[in-house]
Amino acid sequence: MTAEDAKKQYYELLDKIIKRDGVKELAAYLERHGFFKAPASTKFHLCSEGGLLIHSVGVAKTALKIKPVLLPSYPDESVILCCLFHDAHKVTDGFGQVTYNKNNGATKDQQPYFWNKNQMAFSGAHKSLLLINKFVDLTREEMQAIAYHDGPYVPSFEDIKGNVYPLTHLIHFADLWSTWVDERGLGAGFDAQKFLDDKETLF
Repeated sequence: MTAEDAKKQYYELLDKIIKRDGVKELAAYLERHGFFKAPASTKFHLCSEGGLLIHSVGVAKTALKIKPVLLPSYPDESVILCCLFHDAHKVTDGFGQVTYNKNNGATKDQQPYFWNKNQMAFSGAHKSLLLINKFVDLTREEMQAIAYHDGPYVPSFEDIKGNVYPLTHLIHFADLWSTWVDERGLGAGFDAQKFLDDKETLF
């Protein structure tokens, strides 16, 4: 998926939730602060301009594919909202600081972005929650899904272990699948033998 394709799909998804109070303002704020240009990471997945947009749309599409089977009665609106903006903190800290600074002198052996040390020191996913909640009145399920979308891969997940809402599991899985499968081209129809042959360079 190219950044242009992702942008088109982003607006299609956004259109499904735009009537919810605060979403239009949240989207405008993030777009104004670089949502379409931000990378998804400093040196790992989709660490290039537009990477965050591609990732966010990918997570939303994955979640919507599995929701009819796992959470059929749950509103699409909540799923789309959590997916599109779960990584809002990768745009800005909400206090005027960008999250990533571009390494303009990077070679192929150097990471293309650096973490901005001047931004608010706070957990990434929880920062996303704070940022979104400035604009949108979230349900408790949405709040947990955003704050703990990294699942057991971060220590803070211990806070909710044993009391995890289904939406949190759904968003976490969609995020995981998008990052580790779709973005690596390992989804449906991928060449398993080529993957095995190339795994040293992939990982």
